[in-house]
Amino acid sequence: MSKNPFEIRADMLQMAKEYMDQIHETNHIYAAKMMELGQIQFEEYQKMTELYSVEELTKKATEMYSFVSKKD
Repeated sequence: MSKNPFEIRADMLQMAKEYMDQIHETNHIYAAKMMELGQIQFEEYQKMTELYSVEELTKKATEMYSFVSKKD
């Protein structure tokens, strides 16, 4: 069964969120280790672990959707 455009966009948004969540988690682990080793200060840690914005999520979803909707 094929999906309508709304369902495809919703799927792309979910995929983008999962991708951005994974990036955030990876950054958090890396920054925590760097801080533990004394290689970064708390301010740098905060910046590295900052959660993505709605705009960044929307941009990533749009990027993924444009790939799916591209006709080659």
